[in-house]
Amino acid sequence: MPAALRIAHRLPRTEAEGPGRRFALWVQGCSLACPGCCNPELFPRTGGSSVAVPTLVEEVLAARRDHALDGITVIGGEPLEQAPAIVELARALQGRGLGVIVFTGFTWPEVQGRIGGDRLVGAIDTLVCGRFDRGRREPAIGGRRFIGSRNQTLHHLSPRYAEPALWRGPPALELRITPEGAIEVSGDPGLGARMARRVRGNSR
Repeated sequence: MPAALRIAHRLPRTEAEGPGRRFALWVQGCSLACPGCCNPELFPRTGGSSVAVPTLVEEVLAARRDHALDGITVIGGEPLEQAPAIVELARALQGRGLGVIVFTGFTWPEVQGRIGGDRLVGAIDTLVCGRFDRGRREPAIGGRRFIGSRNQTLHHLSPRYAEPALWRGPPALELRITPEGAIEVSGDPGLGARMARRVRGNSR
């Protein structure tokens, strides 16, 4: 039986969750529960839906055909709490030429000490490590793109995303209005919340 991931949300095309044009995958469940996290609804393990890894692989490959994607970003939630399935997904996509970036709340030493951590490190291109610290937010000017707080560390496990310029620049942000009228935000959560309030205010 193929491995499955508990998924909260996926986005077939974004440029706000890592360098280049990417598929973004938010996993469900996180025991770290960082104060100030922009996705607290992803803390419970019981939400979302279970999706088999081969199904996700086909979704990502279809999105690459449609949108000329460079890779996939896995965020959450906490991806390392579903490490075996993440490793299977990452290996399948890397084998088809896609880059893989994973954001984890665990620190680099914690990743190395976790069961399955070594397999994950061997299957992805870049790992962003560390709990979000709302008291140490990454500055909007002169800070790193795509990174939430200054304590978080970048670990390039292949040269694919190792160029520092890929991680510099203004905060990344995308707003989408669903057919139901809801506003979805990708990228910088603080800036996204402010922009969403403006959009709602202008629509009244």
